[in-house]
Amino acid sequence: MMMPFLKTDDMNTVKSNVSSFADHFAEDDNTWLQKELGRNIFSDSKFPMPQVLLDMSNDVPDKTDPVNVQAVYNAFQFLSDSQASDERLWSALCLGPFWTYVQYRWKVRKNHSKENILQHYFFGFGARRSLTRNAMSRLWWTGRLTYDKTDSDPYHLTRFVTQNARFIVDILERNTANNPEVLRPFIQAVIDAQNRGIPVSSERMRDLEIYLDELGGIYILDCLPEQKIHDRILKKAEELAKKDEKATDTEDINK
Repeated sequence: MMMPFLKTDDMNTVKSNVSSFADHFAEDDNTWLQKELGRNIFSDSKFPMPQVLLDMSNDVPDKTDPVNVQAVYNAFQFLSDSQASDERLWSALCLGPFWTYVQYRWKVRKNHSKENILQHYFFGFGARRSLTRNAMSRLWWTGRLTYDKTDSDPYHLTRFVTQNARFIVDILERNTANNPEVLRPFIQAVIDAQNRGIPVSSERMRDLEIYLDELGGIYILDCLPEQKIHDRILKKAEELAKKDEKATDTEDINK
């Protein structure tokens, strides 16, 4: 069996008729596609289809992200960045072999609105944002940008990012995430900050991302050593923590 993909016209036909097809997305399988369109819309790619078993056992679907990112990236690691940016590939996988997974992860049976379908089966936003919203490309790109082959535990950054669904959005959708050699030291610095007892909330994460963007306006981040990026981010996390402590002390005094 070969990996499926959708021809552009067939993909756009489904997308343009999502409002009419919406109720079908709550069905157990995708056989309705051929009935509605009168033909098989899936074409074979040049790649054999890997065997991928995704975890759908948790009552809280996002808790399965860490293991499923690893499963998908391991299986499809042969894709180039260009191939992995193609909506036709991911839409075919969502509508085809991983139909049940997309329903499970994004609760499509309960919420088969046009917005939910376009966002998670197709590319419902701009190119960059869509890669982390489509149900399957999201898993692959999370692995691609956080996998560290030089580490004895190559997925340790992946596990951190996937422990909070907001982290995937907040970290991976920024322009600085385009380069794993910039992203990896950033994530490691956040992990090290937490290991030092510095809390990193979603709000604090965004502060650090803004600071990374500011560094990008001063330096060519792609040319900076990873250790320097790491040290700058860690230092900033420490400074922000001290600022928070000082503000708290001031509030206590004024009470």
